[in-house]
Amino acid sequence: MNETAAGLCSDCRQARVIENQRGSVFLMCERSKTDAQFAKYPHLPMMACEGYEKEGDRRQRQKK
Repeated sequence: MNETAAGLCSDCRQARVIENQRGSVFLMCERSKTDAQFAKYPHLPMMACEGYEKEGDRRQRQKK
């Protein structure tokens, strides 16, 4: 799945790539497991999201 197709999900630490037996690929939002506000499989491309966390942001905050 390319970045343009996924929007923010392409580099969000909450996104997980799921591939089914037929080879179709989906992005699952891990945040949906603990917060019902977020869709398990959001409509893409996701252009705005309150739960977005850029991959690596948490590690950078902890280093400061």
